[in-house]
Amino acid sequence: MSGPALTGSESAASDKHSPQRILEEHLDELDYQIFEALNENGRMSDTELADRVGLSRTAVRRRRENLTESGILEVLAVVVLQEANLAYADVRISLNRGVDSQQRNEFIRTLIEAELLYSVDSIMGDHDLFVRGWHSTLGNLKTYLWKLLESQPAVADFTISPVVHTWKAWDRELDLPQEEQHSE
Repeated sequence: MSGPALTGSESAASDKHSPQRILEEHLDELDYQIFEALNENGRMSDTELADRVGLSRTAVRRRRENLTESGILEVLAVVVLQEANLAYADVRISLNRGVDSQQRNEFIRTLIEAELLYSVDSIMGDHDLFVRGWHSTLGNLKTYLWKLLESQPAVADFTISPVVHTWKAWDRELDLPQEEQHSE
């Protein structure tokens, strides 16, 4: 015999794979509702947030400030590269095993400071680092990445994978996949 039906938020909270459930150690239900609202519209006012989550404007402001000050929440502005018709690519980098930690850290600092890289991650598996970069064209991006990576003693190898389309980024749907049109 099954229990009472769960509402949408109760169902999401009980699913071990839901963002809310994964974040529950860091965000209570009200903080999660604030996060969701700001994820939809980072410029939402405290008054709008208060109406949405059922708190006073002062309570919402305090919660938002606490989340921001703790480093858990950061409202970002991003350029949607495909909407601006800019080229972007994922780069998987393998590091030389003989490189000491100082050289490795200097190389990672170089990547972090590179203005046309918007993500630098340490990964596990066949490669050591995962980097995302952008430029005006794929040719310019390739040249930029080669110049940045080829002279680095820390780099053993790298693979550039141009991205041709993004459907979802930063938890936002950018557009839906379209059925291919076949001409006869």
